[in-house]
Amino acid sequence: MQTTQETLTTAQNERLHTLLLRNGAGRPVLALHIGSQQDSGLQRKYRPNEDCLFVMHGTTPSPAPALLPTPFVLLVVADGMGGQGYGRTASRLAVQSLVAYMSSSLSTQQSAQASLLALLRAGIQEANRVVYERNLRQHLGMGTTLMAVLLSETTASVAHVGDSRLYRYRPPTGLAQITRDHSVVAALVTAGIIEPDEIYTHPHRNQLYRSLGEQATVDVETTTLALAAGDILLVCTDGLWEMVRDQQIAAILTTPMPTPMDTAHALIQAALAGGGADNVSAIVAEASQVL
Repeated sequence: MQTTQETLTTAQNERLHTLLLRNGAGRPVLALHIGSQQDSGLQRKYRPNEDCLFVMHGTTPSPAPALLPTPFVLLVVADGMGGQGYGRTASRLAVQSLVAYMSSSLSTQQSAQASLLALLRAGIQEANRVVYERNLRQHLGMGTTLMAVLLSETTASVAHVGDSRLYRYRPPTGLAQITRDHSVVAALVTAGIIEPDEIYTHPHRNQLYRSLGEQATVDVETTTLALAAGDILLVCTDGLWEMVRDQQIAAILTTPMPTPMDTAHALIQAALAGGGADNVSAIVAEASQVL
């Protein structure tokens, strides 16, 4: 398996990826354009950045000698928690562990979508184990969210823990939050105790009921999405969506810009303009018809 991978830790490390998603027969099915950016935020400018952002692409083996390898793309964000820089350690440990697991597994894994989703779930379990065992050894009390999207052919396999999010914009239906936050306020909204808009101001808005590193195993929530030309995916930490409401996110995603990296930059700037209270990370992936 060949992979290209980059860990982005600051806004200066922004990257643009352009590639074709192909099926096992080698036929292009979608063109994918990916841009990413990260910022420490205004209020945490001089503290360790606890977000970690990652983009990797490569190929999985073909099921038959006559078929070509199948390209994939892995998009990951993590938002660490813990004082004295431990959140930064947790997010990077989780991302590094997930990527190492997926790199090793995908080198021998064929591209059946059910298998890819199972691999992604297992990879997040492995990341949880690594963070949990570091906590046990060093008594750090750290944790992290983890949001991962594996794109192959015309399917997105999605797995996450915590309140980092995946959005999809699809014309004409608009913006949809694909993932469910594993937070106290999200549970209160689901129970009808508070209104959806109260998640931004509630005193318990930063409390998670599920994250990596707390227990030896973690419940990983998964789903799959069918990709179509015109779809825009946004993978982000809460430093973005807490500062920028969904209506504004949709407006930025649909504003014509030269590249998705420019779109990611615009989202980051909107988060800073909204207060910049937290580290903020964004990956924008645009799917288009192959010409």
